[in-house]
Amino acid sequence: MLCPSCGADTGDSAKTCQRCGAAITRVSDADGYIGRVINRKYRVEALIGEGGMGKVYRATQIDLDKKVVLKVLRQSLLSDQRTVARFQREAKAASRLNHPNSISVLEFGSVDDDGALFIAMEFVNGKDLHQILSKEWPLPEGRIVRIMSQVLSALADAHSAGVIHRDLKPENIMVEQRRGEPDFVKVLDFGIAKIMDSTGDEGPALTRAGFVCGTPEYMSPEQARGAQLDARSDLYAVGVILYQLTTGLLPFDSDSAVGFATKHLTEEPEPPTMKRPEAKISPGMERLILRAMAKDPNDRPQTAEQFRAELIAVDKERRAMAAARRSAGVLAPVPRKATPIEQQETKIDQKPHWGADETVRAPPGLLGRNRANAPSADRTRFGTGHTELTHLNTETGDVSEPGQGGMLIFKIVTIALVVISLGLAGFYVYQYLGASDDEPYRPPPNAPMQINQNEIDGDRPLHELEVPPQKRNAAEAERLERQGDEAVERGQLDLAATRYKEAFEKDPRPELSLKLGELYYQRSQTAEAKAWWARHLRDHPASKARAYVQQAFPDL
Repeated sequence: MLCPSCGADTGDSAKTCQRCGAAITRVSDADGYIGRVINRKYRVEALIGEGGMGKVYRATQIDLDKKVVLKVLRQSLLSDQRTVARFQREAKAASRLNHPNSISVLEFGSVDDDGALFIAMEFVNGKDLHQILSKEWPLPEGRIVRIMSQVLSALADAHSAGVIHRDLKPENIMVEQRRGEPDFVKVLDFGIAKIMDSTGDEGPALTRAGFVCGTPEYMSPEQARGAQLDARSDLYAVGVILYQLTTGLLPFDSDSAVGFATKHLTEEPEPPTMKRPEAKISPGMERLILRAMAKDPNDRPQTAEQFRAELIAVDKERRAMAAARRSAGVLAPVPRKATPIEQQETKIDQKPHWGADETVRAPPGLLGRNRANAPSADRTRFGTGHTELTHLNTETGDVSEPGQGGMLIFKIVTIALVVISLGLAGFYVYQYLGASDDEPYRPPPNAPMQINQNEIDGDRPLHELEVPPQKRNAAEAERLERQGDEAVERGQLDLAATRYKEAFEKDPRPELSLKLGELYYQRSQTAEAKAWWARHLRDHPASKARAYVQQAFPDL
């Protein structure tokens, strides 16, 4: 038997597909539709689903050689007027819709041979959202927005046509991977849809007064009460689905349908970030989910179009925050291969002392002047049998001959030797003639000093470390920071944090506390992130990253 989900051969006895994990429903020998041609149009090939009302088959439309789905009502239910009306209502509701994200109904009729009612619908070669949630969670927030914005677009079309779904849930949302259109959505199963005509009459009642229909886990409070429904009931179900997609869990837990309905009526949902702290959920998404699940329909988004616009705005806000994080220089830039100093057209100081927001840039005038003078800076004159070099004085623009340059160097070396000799002689005289025997030895100011770490930080956390300027080692800190940047590029965030901390111990610059705060924030360690960012803003009050930091921690 072929898997109804992915089409793989599952053999004769497997209960689940080995490729995609879908449940396999075996067809009994008594099923009389497999292999039959219904009404000379549809060749029935496989059973892909079964429920209380009937069975769902995969079939081929013979004239077009096109895959379709046939939903056949059980013959034992043909005498139940309410069930027949509900089946007809599904066909009528779906036929009213003309939207790319809604399932298309091809035909509604009865089987010629036995009079069973059937609906022919388009075949969707994909997975339902429940399968995706079960196997692929956590889902990126961008993907969640892409899927649910299509669902809301289909609901907007249905609501404008006077159709309320009333049973929206992940199992009724199919997701298909099309070429150039990832996660293309189809909303299914309008079996208990409510149809409102232009006069306000919803046709023959399919439910008794006070009767509750739908799936308890996704019911709105008014639906759980059996009250009059409008389009906002579907939007509550969208909120529950969003909650489940972001956290991987339902907002309420219960062992019974009554328990679920009671909690939808009486309990407020726990915020998604508290339900699943490790999940990456943006603040805007959490606010929208909780608003959509408000008990009072007036507190929810009022239309599917409005809900969709707010959902897309949340995604834009999330992307803007990510872009601001990158532009603020929070994460290290991609290391580049440096050009050797001797090959640089404009030579710069290798040990600059920049602020946290300064940028390396050679003045345009200096670049132009260097380029203009480059041909005369090092010239080679070819003569008869010898090579002569001339040199450009970069301060005055004068050209000096080799002999003059050599004499100048000789003078400088001679003076330096004299100064060193005098210094050594003075030191000798001081040590052996002028110094007191009981005076303790004092090392010269430039002598290397051993730093006692306990004298620096004691038991305080590292982000409170204070290193006196004379004990800092900027060169070593820069080397460790570069290693941290390289670790970030390789995705080794633990190693990067270690290197940044070691660099901070050598030279606690604001750039390092900024990077450490970002690393901890990306790993959802908010307390550490806040402490490091607080240190950054303390050391650099004019930081350009202040706005970004305060989006995450407004009290800083």
